[in-house]
Amino acid sequence: MSEKKKGKEATVEAPKELADDFVQNLIKDLNREHQTRVAWNLGTDMSPTHVKRWVSTGCLQLDYAVANKREGGLPEGRIIEIFGPPSIGKSHIAAQICRSCQKMGGIAVYIDTENAVNPDNLRQLGVDVSKRFIYVETACVEDTFQVMESIIAKVKAASKDVPVVIIWDSVAATPAKAELEAEYTQESIGLQARQLSKGFRKITQLIGSENVTLVCLNQIRTKIGVMYGDPMTTPGGLSLPFHASTRISLTGGKRLEDPKTKEFYGIEVNAYILKNKVAPPFRKLSFEIHFGKGIFEHETLFDVVRAYCDDRKVVKDGLEMSISGMQAWKTLLVTNQKTGEVLVDKKFYKNEFAAIMRDPLYRDHVLNIVETALTRTTEQQKADQYAAGEINEDHYVPPPAADAESTKK
Repeated sequence: MSEKKKGKEATVEAPKELADDFVQNLIKDLNREHQTRVAWNLGTDMSPTHVKRWVSTGCLQLDYAVANKREGGLPEGRIIEIFGPPSIGKSHIAAQICRSCQKMGGIAVYIDTENAVNPDNLRQLGVDVSKRFIYVETACVEDTFQVMESIIAKVKAASKDVPVVIIWDSVAATPAKAELEAEYTQESIGLQARQLSKGFRKITQLIGSENVTLVCLNQIRTKIGVMYGDPMTTPGGLSLPFHASTRISLTGGKRLEDPKTKEFYGIEVNAYILKNKVAPPFRKLSFEIHFGKGIFEHETLFDVVRAYCDDRKVVKDGLEMSISGMQAWKTLLVTNQKTGEVLVDKKFYKNEFAAIMRDPLYRDHVLNIVETALTRTTEQQKADQYAAGEINEDHYVPPPAADAESTKK
């Protein structure tokens, strides 16, 4: 028995050079046999699973939370689900995504099954509804998927590299065709879920191969009889949560009221990255939506950045940068790390942070601080969770410190 095992082990082992050549030849053979590209070397080839571009959500914190990188956003070639209660800002964020796609020179497609889109509101949010924008109204799930396939095929046939964003507003409001044609008294349990499962199985690979960003807006429902855990769920079955690369949950905070007029001008929104296949998941953030104006996040972003600078140093290109201030005056300080020379010492109020971020004199410094504060590594994420008490001390292993000999080398 032992000799047979040794013989089998000997046949498995092979020189590294031979294995590399075999893998490359195998990739070529697979593509030749299928007469199309089905296999890639992820180290040297650009495959459909590579994210080539990112579409901004209009919220800097949300872009970092999803992509975990500078100039991030929603990944191209993936399916994204954004869900939450009514009037929480789902359609507002969708409009910002359309605007970002148009700025990239792309085409935005808005599939409206709720009949709730207002062109004037889209214009106020910066969307050009007369150019590079397609409004589509479909009646059922089957028609929605057929329209998606048709648009993708025709747009990519005209220009292969043009960015395309498709907004589906919303999945919950789109019935199955059989349900639409049936009587009101006829049962239709599971019809929509079955059609969604079939449609996503067909369109997922097309989305990836053609580098299209599909954003599905969804509602929430309450589970019946749930005593423990989260009682909320999304309608339409489990196909969309399964096929989506990123799932963003929106919940409501307080309403924003003008102290003088006592009128509500916006809402506070809390976002939670429930699922993410392109970056670390389970990140939380908050921002404000002002009606008819857009997303405002400079004050919450300042709090996040200031808290980061209180505990850590931000050093880049030989410059040490920090943002501080617990009182009325806030400070942006940039010094030369070697000489200690103060290069920037800017005083400002918290509500002026947005203007500081736009100012060419300070923009790069602020964005470098934001990048360092919002980009998460695995070890840093574990350290933050341990500091917040989210990881038990018995299960947390801190990263090994560099020894003296390695630092000398």
